[in-house]
Amino acid sequence: MSSNCTYVVILNWNSWGDTIACLESVFLSRAARFRVVVCDNQSTDTSLSSIAAWARGEIAAPSPKHPRLRRLVGHCSRPIAYSQLTATEVNSAGASDEGASLVIIDNEANLGFAGGNNVGIRFALAQEDMTHIWLLNNDTIIDPDCLANMQKRLAAEKAPSACGSIIHFFDQPETIQAIGGNRFNKRTGVAMQSAGRFKKEQDIGDCKAAENEIDYISGCSWMMPRCLLEEVGLLNENYFLYYEEIDWFTRAGNYCQRCVAKDAHVYHREGGSIGSPTWQRRTPSLIADYHVFRSKHLFMRRYYPGSMIWCYLSSWAEVGKRLLRRQYKNARIVCSVLLAKHANVRSFGSGEH
Repeated sequence: MSSNCTYVVILNWNSWGDTIACLESVFLSRAARFRVVVCDNQSTDTSLSSIAAWARGEIAAPSPKHPRLRRLVGHCSRPIAYSQLTATEVNSAGASDEGASLVIIDNEANLGFAGGNNVGIRFALAQEDMTHIWLLNNDTIIDPDCLANMQKRLAAEKAPSACGSIIHFFDQPETIQAIGGNRFNKRTGVAMQSAGRFKKEQDIGDCKAAENEIDYISGCSWMMPRCLLEEVGLLNENYFLYYEEIDWFTRAGNYCQRCVAKDAHVYHREGGSIGSPTWQRRTPSLIADYHVFRSKHLFMRRYYPGSMIWCYLSSWAEVGKRLLRRQYKNARIVCSVLLAKHANVRSFGSGEH
């Protein structure tokens, strides 16, 4: 098998329609060599069989409503050669691989975002031809040159770097959701939106300012070379959902630089797997609130214990805001996290961004 292959790792949980639409766009990519690894977090629907049926050409992906995105779905050639594995096979290093373009892995449990993606990353690391990993949310659609432009951006970097893309809102693709990633407040533990959010795409200009501003690349679209994974390690599975990227980039420190491919466009249904998109509503989903605050406190206790008083104060202030907005269920769930009443976190949510 020839060298230099990017492995695209996509995590699925009960949303095979989104996943096959994403796959439709990925397999239109104009890139030298890539393989796609879909990891399923023990879906309770027909995800595993439906994704395989799509690869055989038996079912079609739903067509997006927006004309700009409609051209990116429904045009890739099928059937696509695929293989099926289990997480047990991958983790035991007993997985046989014949180089299929698509690998479908049954994670056999709902492992969360970090654990679910790590199965695919372990598989990719076991392949000699893997030079890059691209973590891509399943609720996205990409432009045909997105993958190639991210590869080119990383190739231009002299230091070990992780690359992000221009992330657009799915239903309003002319509006920016994030330029590569976001900032992070080390005092309060709050992940903050980058300055590019809600800008019109024609107004984003040079990505250099965003590269200097962001503290981490969004897990929605995150490419990194093999050497970084081998140096820093996999995602921290103590987080079921959220803060995995912040943890990874904190561990990486100055060893890893951050860059953004300005011509790499990703269209993201934000919050699709955990409730309605946050930009369309004022009330966060209960799943999002639970895991944001749980992961925030896990992260701060590990890396910035001296700032825990500010972390708690900011969290209780958020409880107050939810009460003032009459979001009583949200306030209750955040309180349960702060008072450590929930122990079984793996039963609460999908583990997808």
